[in-house]
Amino acid sequence: MSLAQRRSDATATSAFVAVGLGAASMSASSVLISLAGVDSATAAFYRCFLAAVVLIPLVLAEIRRHGRLPAGLTGTALVAGVFLGVDFLMWNVSIGDIGAGIATVVVNLQIVLFPVLVGLVSRTRISRYFLLALPVLTVGVALAGGALGGGAGGPGGDPVRGTVLCALAAVAYTGYLFLNRRSGRHSPAHLATPVFLSTTAAAATAGVAGVATTGIAVDLPAITWLWLALLAVFGQVVSWLLVARGLPRIEPAWASTLLLLQPVGAVVLAAAVLGQVPTATQLGGCALILLTIWLLAVGPGRRGPGSAAWGRLRTGSGRPRRAPAA
Repeated sequence: MSLAQRRSDATATSAFVAVGLGAASMSASSVLISLAGVDSATAAFYRCFLAAVVLIPLVLAEIRRHGRLPAGLTGTALVAGVFLGVDFLMWNVSIGDIGAGIATVVVNLQIVLFPVLVGLVSRTRISRYFLLALPVLTVGVALAGGALGGGAGGPGGDPVRGTVLCALAAVAYTGYLFLNRRSGRHSPAHLATPVFLSTTAAAATAGVAGVATTGIAVDLPAITWLWLALLAVFGQVVSWLLVARGLPRIEPAWASTLLLLQPVGAVVLAAAVLGQVPTATQLGGCALILLTIWLLAVGPGRRGPGSAAWGRLRTGSGRPRRAPAA
């Protein structure tokens, strides 16, 4: 194997590990939100506001080293943040309706939506396997969310509302992943800046929505601030910096597969920490979703870590593009 091929393999493996670790860090989000015990807008706002504060020194160091993010990508990151804020607002409500673990499974419908969106925009053919899987995934989502057969959500939860909101959150989540990937491919040297801009825009989105509806709680007990701080660090800063590092360098189906570590971890944590044990119907729905999307991601024609082409898992031409200076 040539030196160039070994370097390519190492880069692809590093990206693979980064996305996996990011998803694992993200898996604690729904449990931390439940432990914080605050309303949807308050959780979404502080999750992003506190994370933005943590990111500031990283952004300043990045600007000194690599310069400012190109103007076009600044707009992309801000729009991505609006998608992320909408995702958080709807997803946080769904956690109370269908439970922390199940909500994290359902929102990961991005496993299908993200590769399809990338395929449509890049004008590549969408696999017939994706199209055939959509009805199966619809049934799986309904079962996992408790819309069919009931489920163990929060007290007074509404399984149907929770499932619908969580599915809509998945659409917004997909929009964020798509735009985040675009920033990383056009300016791979900038990691902290796009995450900071998106996080700030998400905080603003959640703040406006909160002020207009339930309000943003300020007088919170110390233990709640602790849960919110942990949510900001692990559910936002660490997770999205890692995902931003790896996402542009591996093909969308593999990235989506790695992000499945998030719902798997969330279901385990929700059962262990919150006692939210899924019903048999919900477990069946989770299994159907995970099995289907796993088959989609590693089905016919997919290359895996053991293949000689592992180093070419990067999308497009195989190397992220750098945008011209603004």
